[in-house]
Amino acid sequence: MNDDGRRATRMRDRAPGAAVMEQVVRLQTQAAPRSALARALGARPIAADAAPWYAGALGEREVGALLDRLPEGWSVFHAVPVGTKPDATGAVADVDHIVVGPPGVFVVNTKHHRGQRVWVGERAVLVAGQKQPYLRNSDLEASRVRGVLAQAGIAAPVTAVVALVGTREVTVRQQPRRVLVIRAEGLVRWLTRRPAVLDAATTAAVAGLFDDPSTWRPVPSPADSVAADTAAVGAVAADTAERFASIEREVRNAQLVRFGWGVAVALGAVAVALPVFAVLTR
Repeated sequence: MNDDGRRATRMRDRAPGAAVMEQVVRLQTQAAPRSALARALGARPIAADAAPWYAGALGEREVGALLDRLPEGWSVFHAVPVGTKPDATGAVADVDHIVVGPPGVFVVNTKHHRGQRVWVGERAVLVAGQKQPYLRNSDLEASRVRGVLAQAGIAAPVTAVVALVGTREVTVRQQPRRVLVIRAEGLVRWLTRRPAVLDAATTAAVAGLFDDPSTWRPVPSPADSVAADTAAVGAVAADTAERFASIEREVRNAQLVRFGWGVAVALGAVAVALPVFAVLTR
């Protein structure tokens, strides 16, 4: 608690996919609304430039739900901001998930590839035959986290992980040396089977360091400014979550409309075919 009794925002309170959801909401706000005809036909409501971010948000939330199953003694932080300036898309760099436990620190980069085939080699990850920069990016994120620990004077091993969500098939020819690539559904089991290398005091120190927002971004020093900033962040997060939930409802409704049209077309085809079949079988 702050001196005035208000609870400060903690990093562990950030929702999975928080940063990506913010990007989806921003892009959807800028997109032209669907026409009445498009809504009636169940056209997808997600704008083309928001679609990859939307898939990413769903993937991060799925992995976040899996990480909730970790036992006591583990701490998980989502959407950890490690950048300071927006990139060309308007997004600020963040780490999808940081997991802290007795086996060390794990920097998890979620990749959502529903129904795709993934090939993993020592130096490359291919999705549907296309090389992806996942190994380089994950190694860079882990290096940033190592830098945070080094600056705080805490010694703890950091492992980079790529968690694959929704993949149809994963072929691992050889695991990369610096980054683990794994299906998301096997992540918790893999984590909890790692040997313990940190004592309870060090694990708690790392978790406390990562839980402090000022570890990742500078915060104003006066107490009133901190309180105001905390309130503003909380309000933005709540608004983003509400607006993203509204977008999800639109997506589900559009899917139902398309399904309904598909059923109607199928029934129409049957209705047309039955008289013809009756004539042919006389």
